[in-house]
Amino acid sequence: MSLLHIIWFRNDLRVHDNAALRGACFTADRDGGEVLALVIEDPEATEDWLQRSEALRDLSAALEQRGARLHMRSGDPSEVFSELHRAHGVRSVHTNEVPYDDAEISSTQSWALRAGVRFQTYSQYGPLEAPAPYEAAEAQWEKYMARPRFAPPDVASPANVGVGQNLIAKEAEVLEATTNGGRRHAIALLRTFLGSVSDPQRIAITEAESGAVFFERLKPFLLLGVLSPREVWQAASSAHHQMHRAGQDIRAASIMSLLRRLPELHKRRAAVRTV
Repeated sequence: MSLLHIIWFRNDLRVHDNAALRGACFTADRDGGEVLALVIEDPEATEDWLQRSEALRDLSAALEQRGARLHMRSGDPSEVFSELHRAHGVRSVHTNEVPYDDAEISSTQSWALRAGVRFQTYSQYGPLEAPAPYEAAEAQWEKYMARPRFAPPDVASPANVGVGQNLIAKEAEVLEATTNGGRRHAIALLRTFLGSVSDPQRIAITEAESGAVFFERLKPFLLLGVLSPREVWQAASSAHHQMHRAGQDIRAASIMSLLRRLPELHKRRAAVRTV
């Protein structure tokens, strides 16, 4: 048996600042075994498959640059993991939290407990622990966002157990024509909004659109996880300081309104945890 350490990609379709990917690679390096990059699609999902497919295409390309392949499966996660465990042996599963009620995690954790497989969930929207009595929740969240981002790791021991159904290639001619769902587009969109001190075109864009409105445009990319909240917070914080020092108060205020919206996903996730 190959003994797999699985990075289960869900709403974290990136290699940058991905705690679960880092955890899977670290565990495989420490304990031995191979890293399996895995996406499990729900065949009944009604979300915009075009945007998600482009995000998966960017993720697949980024993994290939680092020596791994993105494996695709469809169906119930517990059944997929059970099949992989029987065929190859699963030693650990690593995944990031999602910003909604996570029934998949509960059922998969139950499977892992029965199978004797380590199952690790990582935070990506904010700290998991409650703030200290002397610290405000907002200050704790900002401290979390200010931590260094995780660099995309090389996958030293990649697994290859069959890529599976190629969902990325679905209606390939349509996907080839779109440029609005992946990480590259999300980064370009963010850079256009944040701009630079000396770029008059971007000054006009930033002043015409408030950060609160821009957040709604950026939110689908945050929900897909092609950008991490920490990446956006750090880029926006840096741009805000630059605009403030340059005396561009309107642009600084617009960027600040984006920063004020970013904690929403963490608050939404925290509310789910308390239910």
